[in-house]
Amino acid sequence: MGRKAVQIPVFLVNRRQMDYLNPPERMRFLHPEAVRRWAEERRRRREEDEGEPLQGLDVAPWDSYQEVVAVGLYVAQLDGAQKQELLRLAEGDPEEEVLRRHNGPAIFLCPERILSWAGREGVNPNLVLDKVYYHELGHALMDTGPTPYGELWGRIVEESLANWVAYRRFQGQEARWVQRLIQGEPAEYQGYLAVEEGFVFLGDRKTLAKWDWYTRHLWRHLWYKLWERGYGFLDRGLPPLLPGLPLPMQGEAGAYNFRLWREAKRQKWFRDPDVVRTYAGFAEELLLRAVD
Repeated sequence: MGRKAVQIPVFLVNRRQMDYLNPPERMRFLHPEAVRRWAEERRRRREEDEGEPLQGLDVAPWDSYQEVVAVGLYVAQLDGAQKQELLRLAEGDPEEEVLRRHNGPAIFLCPERILSWAGREGVNPNLVLDKVYYHELGHALMDTGPTPYGELWGRIVEESLANWVAYRRFQGQEARWVQRLIQGEPAEYQGYLAVEEGFVFLGDRKTLAKWDWYTRHLWRHLWYKLWERGYGFLDRGLPPLLPGLPLPMQGEAGAYNFRLWREAKRQKWFRDPDVVRTYAGFAEELLLRAVD
């Protein structure tokens, strides 16, 4: 994370610039009441018939979230037209020349909205700034290949993981304040704690076997192989393999799922319908657990 942080510049932008970077199609979210009704119906239907993940959910314009979503943004690359429009909206900002010369990924933060959000919630503005920055840095870390963010399931997974990255940077009272901030965000952002409650498995793909991370956890990897049942989501609340044996990787599911998501992008696995269905199911789990 530290290496990525020093590689990516941060630009402070005004509201007009931030709203330009977040066009109307990005300002569509799940309605909280619709999610609650869907969750009740989905739990009932899952007992009778599994059905399709996230079936019956649609996003719609939801302006009230603008002040907590269009507050920060990670951009992998600005094209020439976007850069020119940002410069036109700069209103004499001293960072104008730096932006003009920059090419490549960047993080944009809107101080006006950060201060406004902090004031509404009674939270230290520096803490809000840190939370927003870490969230966007999480997106930067996940920028390893083509993203399915345009799909509802892709947005739920991506935003929940980005909030997981942000939340894990804080401890004690600060962590509780960050949770308070997240409570005011859309439902798609709410699965940040649930990403630690189970593991996404992608069949017989040797996803992480080449990494040191697995060699340091050989027993845990063996446990994973014994439990593996193809594509799906394994709840860490399942009973242990043998009486008295603890569930492995507890507390590490978030890191595992984060790395797997990055690798799925890198390897372009979303071309596989089974991988898409698995992640759609994961997104549904995140949403259902977030509204419990």
